[in-house]
Amino acid sequence: MDNSATLRNVLPRRSEEPEPEPESVEEVTVPGSAPKGRPTPKRRDSAPRRPTVTQAPRNRKEAMRYQKEQAARAKTNPATGQPRSAADTRAAMRRGDPSALPRRDQGPERKLARDWVDSRRMLSNYLLLLFPLMIISIQIPMLNFVVLAIFLALLGEWYITGRRIKALAAQRGIEQTRGGPMALGFYAGSRAYMPRRWRMPAPQVTVGDKI
Repeated sequence: MDNSATLRNVLPRRSEEPEPEPESVEEVTVPGSAPKGRPTPKRRDSAPRRPTVTQAPRNRKEAMRYQKEQAARAKTNPATGQPRSAADTRAAMRRGDPSALPRRDQGPERKLARDWVDSRRMLSNYLLLLFPLMIISIQIPMLNFVVLAIFLALLGEWYITGRRIKALAAQRGIEQTRGGPMALGFYAGSRAYMPRRWRMPAPQVTVGDKI
């Protein structure tokens, strides 16, 4: 018997089916690593940027220094880096340029409060008329009760106004300041009693506009 034939009968036959091709492995990029063939980025470049947190002044000295820095920033044009003239600073404040506004007027919530006041008629619009009445009340003591009643009505209006602006700011997702409704209402009232042409920044809306 032929030996080659015997070996073919003893040894297992190979499958004639083609071997499956290895599955392709997709390249996965790990965050912080570089694609293949490129240098690995540095840790400070690949790490996510943390937001800068501004620390509140811890004492009166730091608060005064912060106010001086804000005043110096308001007198500098951010586009050119050159100092503003007095006329340019006043024009920037009048149009509501955030870089020129004092600290008490900065922020989207204060901007909303200004638009709220400028679009409505309020009892606080007539606050200046209260001062002559206070002078007259010196001669007529009975008017002191009228002055007191008007003043209490103004406080109530400021509180309600502050609550409405706070609620509207929360509804629109506007970042709110630390002060409560009364602080925001006092800011709104202090703007409301000023004549429109004297208000700073200048009104951006007219009476009756929807805010």
